[in-house]
Amino acid sequence: MLKTTYFMLLACVAGSAAAQTAARPDPADPNAAAPKRPYESVFKDYRPYVDPEVARWRQSNEEMGRLGGHVGHVPKAQGPTTKPAAKPPAQDGHGSHK
Repeated sequence: MLKTTYFMLLACVAGSAAAQTAARPDPADPNAAAPKRPYESVFKDYRPYVDPEVARWRQSNEEMGRLGGHVGHVPKAQGPTTKPAAKPPAQDGHGSHK
């Protein structure tokens, strides 16, 4: 029984010793090795500004006339427009609430 206990204790100590990580270098030490990071320019995806193409004024005016002016950007609905039905007068000042 004593040998089994010693064996289990030795196995636990050996397992925990193997799980230890290597000591990290002191961050205050200027001679400590540090991983190198590759240089990546902040301008690598930069695209210069390009002025948008300006539409001809005559084409713009014709399109606005076709759409019905600046308020009519969306084409008007075809067919007669009807007004919504009027509400019946309220009863007892509260309508159908009681």
